[in-house]
Amino acid sequence: MQAASGPVALARVTHDRQARECYPAAVWTELWAHAEAAGAAKPMRVGEGDIIADFDPAAGEGLKRERVTCEAPQHLSAEAVPYLVLRRRDGEGEDAPLVPRLTSASQIEAYSTCPLCWFVSYRVKPQSIDAGFGNMEKGNFVHDVLEHLHARLPQEGMERVTPENLPRAQELLHEVFDETLAEHAGKRGTEGPLVPLSAVEERQVAEILPQLEGVLAYESEALAPFAPRYLEFAFNELQVEYAGWPLGGRIDRVDVDAENRAVVIDYKHRSGVEEFKLADPTVRDEETGEAPIDDPRWLPPHTQTLIYAQAMRRALGLDTRAALYFSTKGGKPALRGAASAELLEEERGDGRIPGLKKGFPGEGGSMDFDALLDRVEADIAERLRELEAGNVAAVDPASAQAAHARCSYNHEGTFVRRDV
Repeated sequence: MQAASGPVALARVTHDRQARECYPAAVWTELWAHAEAAGAAKPMRVGEGDIIADFDPAAGEGLKRERVTCEAPQHLSAEAVPYLVLRRRDGEGEDAPLVPRLTSASQIEAYSTCPLCWFVSYRVKPQSIDAGFGNMEKGNFVHDVLEHLHARLPQEGMERVTPENLPRAQELLHEVFDETLAEHAGKRGTEGPLVPLSAVEERQVAEILPQLEGVLAYESEALAPFAPRYLEFAFNELQVEYAGWPLGGRIDRVDVDAENRAVVIDYKHRSGVEEFKLADPTVRDEETGEAPIDDPRWLPPHTQTLIYAQAMRRALGLDTRAALYFSTKGGKPALRGAASAELLEEERGDGRIPGLKKGFPGEGGSMDFDALLDRVEADIAERLRELEAGNVAAVDPASAQAAHARCSYNHEGTFVRRDV
């Protein structure tokens, strides 16, 4: 680039209106340091002023400049709230109508956990452009392997994994694993592929295969009447409303039985899913007499599968009976979450949900699974009304919400805005 004739323009990474990254991107400080070390004329200034030079051939000469102080991110102007929060402009110009955004279950759960973290993650969107090799990429890979595997099973004459066909299913797993790894090698970095670039990373990939063999063995004895029916099911085109707003996003898997009962499953590539267990909130403590439902703002810390369980009832008329998270990492895979009492394990190996002992309604409680879905939707509707009004403040650490909200950010230290 130094040897190129004529001026060279380098652009920062920005995002378009759909929050997709705009390329090209180039490193600034390395080029500056190289020129300085070589004794050459420094090709640019580093800092906020370069933004002007990038877009103005005159490098800002004669341009009026004014320094302003940004609002803290938890304060939105009244003008910003209508189209920055739950609505967007449908077209160009200020006269373009506002239309509702599609909101996914993960967004709704993130907002319920901490409004400020939702705003920074889903509207500011500070993203990295580099491909990585971490938990997110491993999770993406596992999702793809399991999706491809369950799509292949019917082609092999298997409706689902059972103890009888487990050996053949695991043979297919090996085939699909290798195919998916090759598929990820051809993906772009923004798609979060798993691409091992060293011997250490190759060993980490190899460790995933025996873990998934254990997942299949566990799955073969769980939810015996059910079979995978919908894989990576997307809601974007269904025009389903949830809590008064259009719902988007996708659910990893929905299993259905012959009686039209359904189980919603979300994969979690992590060891242990005990934190996803959910007990009937109407069951009162024997000593204090208190129950979680006494809190008017009660909401489970994990709501994604509950949201999609309700949506599947509306979208496809399914009789949803459970909303579960499936641990796919480590030596002990498990299904945990909220389930109708009829699906609880009564004795080991009975074909229900292994290890799940508490459901809806709970012993001494009054909330059945349908009532749980309705109550969660009503509580989320209240949260979305707050979002619509522009509330993107950090969760109050002294509130009851913070006690179970999993938000561990130091907001003052993490989300500080610079003067520009």
